[in-house]
Amino acid sequence: MTIIKRWQVRIGAWLVVLFVAPAVAVAGTLPWLGVGNAGLRSDVELLAAYGLVDGPITTWPIPTRQILRGLSDQSRLDAAPPAVRGAAQRVLAHLSHHEGDQGGNLHPLAMVATTNAPALVRTFGTQARDQADVGVGGDYDSDWFSARVLVGGQASYHGHRKTFSPDGSYVGALTGNLQFYGGWLDQWYGPGEVSSLILSNNARPFPRVGVMRADPQPFQTRWLSWMGPWQANVFVGVLDGPRIDRNTAFIGVRVDFQPSPNLEIGLTRETEICGEHHPCNPVREYFHFNNSAHSTNQTNDEAGVDVRYTHRIGAYTLVPYIQLMNEDNGPFTHSDTSYLAGSTLTAPFGANGAYWSVNFEYADTVPTLNWFSFGDVLHGAAYNNYQYLDGFRYRGRTLGFSLDSDSRLMALTWRLTDSGNRRWHLAYYHADISTPELAAGQAAGSYFVNVISTTPVTVNVGEAGTTWPIGAMNVSVSLRYMDNTPTPHRGALLAAELAATYGF
Repeated sequence: MTIIKRWQVRIGAWLVVLFVAPAVAVAGTLPWLGVGNAGLRSDVELLAAYGLVDGPITTWPIPTRQILRGLSDQSRLDAAPPAVRGAAQRVLAHLSHHEGDQGGNLHPLAMVATTNAPALVRTFGTQARDQADVGVGGDYDSDWFSARVLVGGQASYHGHRKTFSPDGSYVGALTGNLQFYGGWLDQWYGPGEVSSLILSNNARPFPRVGVMRADPQPFQTRWLSWMGPWQANVFVGVLDGPRIDRNTAFIGVRVDFQPSPNLEIGLTRETEICGEHHPCNPVREYFHFNNSAHSTNQTNDEAGVDVRYTHRIGAYTLVPYIQLMNEDNGPFTHSDTSYLAGSTLTAPFGANGAYWSVNFEYADTVPTLNWFSFGDVLHGAAYNNYQYLDGFRYRGRTLGFSLDSDSRLMALTWRLTDSGNRRWHLAYYHADISTPELAAGQAAGSYFVNVISTTPVTVNVGEAGTTWPIGAMNVSVSLRYMDNTPTPHRGALLAAELAATYGF
């Protein structure tokens, strides 16, 4: 066989894995598990720890094919502990609650949330974006096509702020092993339970179109099979709405792979490009990686790497993880690096399917000049940019970490899922928002800012909450106490939040 023929065979094998890898049918189910349900995320992580969900689980949404492939093995499910079986039942029920007609189904959806003060620390779970947050609509799912339409809005009690919102609306098409999507979708990149530095649901979702692998099966070639199961997610969107640089294009690329069953590695690049006041040659500028005094690029880039490791000790599961985000060309020197690290411990609670988890997480967006050079920092470098003056933000919120630039957050969270499928959580957050150096520049008119607080402030937050399933509804109640609030509002604050969803 000639060298050319050998490479033809190899390339053909790669294309089969990428585009047409066989997988279980998903007729009548949701196309993916989306961002916003922290309890379901805990269930997926527990299933992955026991080998019942295979492949990367730090790139959200997670395609349904990936979830169903492992959960279709009934013998392995029957042999799993009660807590794991309970997690599988909840995930399957969530994905297949649309199941009925083989051709597809149309289902109503509704959500309403109200609070006297929206949460300061925004986590993986959905939280009200204003004092009133509502949405109504429906979705349709078939074996290859999915669509969801949500019409909603947010407003203050006195009507001073009113915002129309199509958030959560999407269309999706499945062809071979590719899941195409478009709309206003929340995405979450990284292993953080409380925060993601590089992309989270902190800001409202902006309109985008993208594609991901429906089933992250490994390469079959010896050259790349070492990667194990892998996921690739690529999207292009537009940062519309009120901005200095209006209609900025946004490109997101993430590759996530699992070289061993316990180890997951994610690589991310995000780019702001084109837009008002900027030249637009996207191909040339996107691949202009150098950014020095002699060769300045015309984009605003962030790059990230994250690592997640799972270790089971009897009935206990320990998951340490780390995420790094670079603002500059680095990757190891002159990288302007922010940091997130944490660990989650999970164990059963009794013998009836309940389980608990405790998570500690620390995030720091006071960037260091080089990787781990903690004595050498660059204040305000995270999320700010001297060319794209809006920075990595959308409609007033950072696309990543909820406390914005030059901030630190220590979080301790305890969760319990009981045998009645009710969720309970307690959380403590210690937040240091902004720094004197960043605040001084912000007061002087610099575009390097923190949008949460104009002056440095330390805030301690205690939170307790529960979510109860009631038929097709889920009702959530949370109480939060803050001993201080960001500038210009200062002083203690007690907040309550009530939310109900139907059909989600």
